[in-house]
Amino acid sequence: MSGLKQSQAMKMLVAGAFMTIAPICLAQEASFAGKTINVNVGFEAGNRVDMYARMLGKYMSRHLTGQPNFIFLNRPGAGGVISLNDWMAKSEPTGLHIAIGGQTQIDQESLSRMQARYQPAKFRYAGGLGAPSQGLFIERSALPRLTDKSKPPVSMGVVGSSLRSGYYQVLWGAAFLGWNVKWVPGYHSTGEVRNALERGEIDMTAFGSSHDIEYLQKIGKFEVASQSGAIIDGKSIPRSAFGSAPIISDLVKGKITDPIALQAFEYGEQVVQAGMWVALPPGTPDATVNAYIQAYDKAIAEPQFQAEWVRIDPDSPNASRADLEGMIHKLGAVSADALGFIRDELRRQGMEVSR
Repeated sequence: MSGLKQSQAMKMLVAGAFMTIAPICLAQEASFAGKTINVNVGFEAGNRVDMYARMLGKYMSRHLTGQPNFIFLNRPGAGGVISLNDWMAKSEPTGLHIAIGGQTQIDQESLSRMQARYQPAKFRYAGGLGAPSQGLFIERSALPRLTDKSKPPVSMGVVGSSLRSGYYQVLWGAAFLGWNVKWVPGYHSTGEVRNALERGEIDMTAFGSSHDIEYLQKIGKFEVASQSGAIIDGKSIPRSAFGSAPIISDLVKGKITDPIALQAFEYGEQVVQAGMWVALPPGTPDATVNAYIQAYDKAIAEPQFQAEWVRIDPDSPNASRADLEGMIHKLGAVSADALGFIRDELRRQGMEVSR
């Protein structure tokens, strides 16, 4: 992408950053001189969240008083829930421990199954990104089987056993559109599931990273069956990289009559908009949180950060801290019946889930 031509999302990112850099009055300025910041990343090295964390840490350090060092601790597993359980148990609210995470770590469906020992609504957030639209990539010759149950089912590859945001499209497609799908969970990373798709071990899976999207499109043997859409200015917007691929909510519109099923779907539509976020432990003093908020806003406004990040992911919209916290509180208010519908539907579709 040309440096002179940024995507709409990146323009929003710049604008949002400058709007939030306004000085915050601190009772006492937090200093990190001579300190080391431990950054919890619940995903494998090279994952989109990991790349975001390492790039962000490099720039945030410049804007925290004392310019501390950042150390990144990767502990993948269970969609990052195990890592955050450990972080909550061991981290003190001193400003020296932060977490940079993703959607599966705040998805109540995952948390209820993975024995999470934390409540995302209690974290102190510094900022984050919304999720770009996720594309459901399917091997071209398998596409007719997706809607023909007289044929072998389309195999859907899954990293771990959590519903990453793009996977919800398959859940709803099988539940409300009659899609012919077989879930294949247990892949260890996005890279591994992408390799499985490329060599024909699976037929379909979802991606949101620009790097993965460009790679698969260059191969030329995949179609995008649907996309999740991204909420921008209150509207669900398709991603131009996916061409004419429909947004999944448009496909199922008017096909959900059960009120609990509708609650579950509306919850899923909210959670797929969750991107990445930066948080401190509950109880972190306001002065420390405000120091991180200012450092985050200044970091993402730096032209050099923008230039680097746009090469990795040009389509993630900036999420204001207020919007991020509001969304997380809404996710936490989901009913047990709605989560139960999701679990029961996954089981009906043959994907075993544990409580």
